[in-house]
Amino acid sequence: MAVAASRLPFLVFLSFFASSYAAKIVLFTPDLANSHLIYHKRVSETLAKAGHNVTILLIHGFQKNKLKIQIDPRVTIWNVDAGVNRSEKFEKLHSQMTYSDSGLLSPETLALMNIMMATVRQSCENLVSDKAFMDRVKSEEFDLAFVSMFETCPIGIVHHAKIPSWIWLNAGQLMDHIASEMGAPQPSSYVPIMMFDMKDSMTFFERTKNFVMANILSVTYRYLSVRHVTAIFRKHIDPDFPDINELGRQCSLVMVNSNEMYDIPRPTLHKIVNIGGLGMEKKDAKKLTGDFKKIVERAENVVIFSFGSVANSSAMPMTWKRAFMNAFAQFPDHEFVVRYTEHDMDDYKPPNVHLFKWLPQADLLQHPKVRAMISHGGYNTLQEVINAGKPLITIPLFADQKRNGQLAQKHGFGYNLPKAVFSEENVKRGLEEVLRDPSYTTAVLRMQKMVQKRPFSSEQLLVNWVEFLVEFKELPNLVPYGTKLPFYQLYQLDVIALLTAVTVGLLVLAGLVVRSLYRCCRRCRNSTKVKPE
Repeated sequence: MAVAASRLPFLVFLSFFASSYAAKIVLFTPDLANSHLIYHKRVSETLAKAGHNVTILLIHGFQKNKLKIQIDPRVTIWNVDAGVNRSEKFEKLHSQMTYSDSGLLSPETLALMNIMMATVRQSCENLVSDKAFMDRVKSEEFDLAFVSMFETCPIGIVHHAKIPSWIWLNAGQLMDHIASEMGAPQPSSYVPIMMFDMKDSMTFFERTKNFVMANILSVTYRYLSVRHVTAIFRKHIDPDFPDINELGRQCSLVMVNSNEMYDIPRPTLHKIVNIGGLGMEKKDAKKLTGDFKKIVERAENVVIFSFGSVANSSAMPMTWKRAFMNAFAQFPDHEFVVRYTEHDMDDYKPPNVHLFKWLPQADLLQHPKVRAMISHGGYNTLQEVINAGKPLITIPLFADQKRNGQLAQKHGFGYNLPKAVFSEENVKRGLEEVLRDPSYTTAVLRMQKMVQKRPFSSEQLLVNWVEFLVEFKELPNLVPYGTKLPFYQLYQLDVIALLTAVTVGLLVLAGLVVRSLYRCCRRCRNSTKVKPE
């Protein structure tokens, strides 16, 4: 007892010493979707558990209804109303596009993107013009900030508030335009852009399409999005405020919710850190209760079906609803647990289909009776099925889901069903493939093992890199010089032009020499034929 008492001052000292190094961290979190908020929650909770003081600055600018989450009490939630409500036109367009096969350059998609960019700009203007808000961010004296890749406005806020370090953060894979701005090579010959339904092995037409769209998106980001944000800061803060794009390029670190084991292999940078699957360990799964427990206990096999939180599955066309119900009825030895908010299918849904407004998806996936999942192909779902070791059927609806479906198919644990060929027969075929062919389960279990045995966990990478950056403030030695080069130098167009000119010049010179020699030889031959009289 005396020994324990004698160690108490030392332990108190250690506790004080550890807490004195706790960093003050803020995550600028736009309310885009539950999946984004959940990922920011996981990042913040991981850092809070490591002893840091973490605040989620939740910017309400996109959702009609404020998103709510249960979070570790050690994490502070700072709700900020950006005062923007998306129009009914946006909701209508989004609903129409979810279940239709609209292209990236279709009128509906362009109209939706235009509304989104206008919303982002207005949200930014409302924040930056709010002096009380801007002053409070500055007075908080944060050590480090995380900025979502979907919004560039917080970059300017970070700079104005003199926060010494900041990190790009995405709840999905590395976004194409951010990779380009960071100086990460973006070879369009085998790295498909996020919004395309393409694999890394592309046809000539696909490579052409990918090349054109990658450049269009880069230009759109730079001139139609970031330029307006810079103008807002120059209007409200300082006429000489730095260009937001230039500030973005100097970002010290980039963290993405991805993993090199299942993402498309591509060139990267030292500053890009993959922290995919954060907070998805098996120990996090909770025991099932209520109706979920009853269904699973009496079932022989279970299949989960959910289109996530953004897509309203009740808004599916009637043909889709009938196709799903008819296909599910042909698998009477499987119970289908479905996320669905309405009761319009009660009259014709088969007895093996169970509808719920909400599902404990991660907990259900961990149950041994669950055989597969049908999903829209959200990146969180992709990682959850890998973590649980369950094969996947993807029906991509929008955004990066097409690429995610291709990823699951590429690695052998997913069956991808595009909207363009959706039918009862194809749903049935997908279920037969995944449920009857053991290669899908074998592939996902192999991927699960690889992720689990990865040399460094995502939690370790997140905490260690954050603490490293807090100590050193900036990491200019990780910024590629290529971010400063003009386009023609970056892609060696001046060198190619010179070498082309020299090559053409040499060829022309060689041609002239050959022609001269030919004429000379011809004159000599003609002169020998002419004999003197």
